[in-house]
Amino acid sequence: MNFEKLIVAISTIVLTFFGLLLNASIITTNSTYFFKSVIIVVIGLVLLMLIIKFFKYEYLLYDWIYAVGGVVIISLLIYILIAGKKINGAQRWLFIGPFSLQVSEFAKLYVVILVSYVIYKFHKNEVVQLIAYLTVCIICALILFEPDLGMSFFIFVIGSLLFFIAGLYNRVKIKASFGLLTAGILVAFALYFLSSTFKNKVDSMKSYQLNRIERFRAMIFPYKVDLNISKMQVKFDPITVDTSSGYSEQSLKVKQAIENATWLGSGLSQGYFTKYLPAKHNDYIAVLALEELGIVGISLIGLLFLIMFFAITKISFSTESVFVHYITLGIAFVIFMQALLHFGVNFQVFPEKGISLPLVSYGGSSYISNIIMIALVMKARVKG
Repeated sequence: MNFEKLIVAISTIVLTFFGLLLNASIITTNSTYFFKSVIIVVIGLVLLMLIIKFFKYEYLLYDWIYAVGGVVIISLLIYILIAGKKINGAQRWLFIGPFSLQVSEFAKLYVVILVSYVIYKFHKNEVVQLIAYLTVCIICALILFEPDLGMSFFIFVIGSLLFFIAGLYNRVKIKASFGLLTAGILVAFALYFLSSTFKNKVDSMKSYQLNRIERFRAMIFPYKVDLNISKMQVKFDPITVDTSSGYSEQSLKVKQAIENATWLGSGLSQGYFTKYLPAKHNDYIAVLALEELGIVGISLIGLLFLIMFFAITKISFSTESVFVHYITLGIAFVIFMQALLHFGVNFQVFPEKGISLPLVSYGGSSYISNIIMIALVMKARVKG
């Protein structure tokens, strides 16, 4: 194992430990999260060892894998929209007995591997590139209707970024733009006829998502500009934002936790403001870490993600294969950008959006998909 892989392994273990620690801190209010987290971590680490021991990148060099994978991912996303269980206004999970599966978490891994394979094998075939790009667009459109605007946008950016870096985006962007519009219309019509509640879902999505964006805009510039050209007058009126939503109270508690943060924190299970956050074990785990572990604790977590990003990037540029290079580079972008988005949302730099912190937040699908990505990095064969 080279130095960079050792850094990735240590960072993964420490971040996982922080995740268990923070989930243990809320055991006094809900022990389920901690015990489930332990089970998920055990499963994830066993899977990590199995992949490292038995997996070979040669297994991914077959065209049919991506065709079957695309059909499975898209079919599951459609099924979730039609028959999935709605939780807190969102329909994102596939339930199998007591277990739940968030398909979008595995969709981002599929997109990274798909685009990397197309770059590697079909770098001169614009038709295949277009099909791959449209597949990414359709996946993003389906996730958007769950509704999950953040994950949809995130996956689209990751796929497009890999295309752009490889120099393929310029060749397909005009066709892909037209294809995106067409795919979006087709998916919208299909969902409309397949689900009688589709219109209600879209209306609900618009109301709370637009309210989030409006509050974020009010935080940056809390005035509406009224320009009267005939009288040469400019008037600034304060923006009135809807505070009837629970998100406003949630934002207030986050703000208070940030303003009252200390260097070493209040201690595990001693957080005052975060105890009012309904998703502190997942969407707001960085704020929980800030309040209970302090500025030192959250800074260490952020530093680990930064170190991991540079280590994976170094591995990526040292690999012997173009295919593996783009997969590991895509994984570096996925983990670091998702962490950056999580911190941005938690510390109110970006609009409110439920997005987990890789390897730290509670969530089986999220942790397992991230562990698979780490395992793929560890299996990358580097020069020398």
